[in-house]
Amino acid sequence: MIKKSRFIGRLLRAETPEEGIAALEAVKKRHWDATHNCSAMIIGENREFMRCSDDGEPQGTAGVPMLEALKMSGLTNVLAVVTRYFGGTLLGAGGLVRAYSASVAETLKTAEKIRRAPYAVYAMEVPFKLWGKIESQVLGAGCLPKGMEYLSCVAAEFYVGMEKEERFCDLIRELSSGTVVPRKTGEEYVESPTE
Repeated sequence: MIKKSRFIGRLLRAETPEEGIAALEAVKKRHWDATHNCSAMIIGENREFMRCSDDGEPQGTAGVPMLEALKMSGLTNVLAVVTRYFGGTLLGAGGLVRAYSASVAETLKTAEKIRRAPYAVYAMEVPFKLWGKIESQVLGAGCLPKGMEYLSCVAAEFYVGMEKEERFCDLIRELSSGTVVPRKTGEEYVESPTE
């Protein structure tokens, strides 16, 4: 609460600009009676899409300070929305800039952050008699399971950290005496455990 105006900050995940716009529209619909729903978003692996809106506040007093707070966070694929319920007292340009940037900064402090990193995807067919040993070693090496299908053997896919690819392939060859050959099928960004 700042001079009787209530500011509600929120951060939402958005993988594309369209998702960000849809999430913003949902907030506006939920808070239809608010005076303003100002926003800023940063989208893309290299943070290539940035947009902000003052939503009726004086130009440059809400969206730009919110966007600057997001830039400083280092996050991407994020939408910040600050909803304002006007309390009857004007804050002036400086007061608005401080209120909106502080709302985003405070929301960033409490937000759960998810690390996404590039992983190689490897597929392999493993005989049942080798599966238990290979699975425990691969998981123990920090690889993440993507999927498994039990057919005449175990058809397994794993996410492998880019820096671990060579060691992963060597480990599989070693554990299977060269009978199992992992195949790289692509690369994906995956939510990974935070250190």
